[in-house]
Amino acid sequence: MNRIAMLMLVLASLCGSALCQYSAEFSSYYSGKRYDFRIAQEQLVGPPWLDGEANPPLSARDAKEIAAVYLSDLFKNANAWRVSGIELFPLAQRWVYLISFDPPLRGCQDCISTPFKIVVLMDGLAVPAVKSRWNPPSP
Repeated sequence: MNRIAMLMLVLASLCGSALCQYSAEFSSYYSGKRYDFRIAQEQLVGPPWLDGEANPPLSARDAKEIAAVYLSDLFKNANAWRVSGIELFPLAQRWVYLISFDPPLRGCQDCISTPFKIVVLMDGLAVPAVKSRWNPPSP
């Protein structure tokens, strides 16, 4: 019985450290693929947005341009995508940008699509996506 309890404790601590590996994860979906933007704690070392400052260290316009360049690395038709939103998101005493893009409609007038969000850090780096296959749940 003690061995089982010890084994469970070891497994729980391993799982806990694996879960704490990232400070945050944002996911976007497009064309049967899932794109996970995982932010590790050590990536949040860029300039902070201090309470007394009117503007963040990286402007929204610069973050949008950085995200657009990264989008073109992901998709050949990135120039047909449109920015649909720019959001500041607080994360572990820092802030990140979530830049949302609407993909081009592919042959349908009433299609519903979700925005594709790219994460940009205050140091001007886009968080690289981890791409995987995604099968949407069927109704």
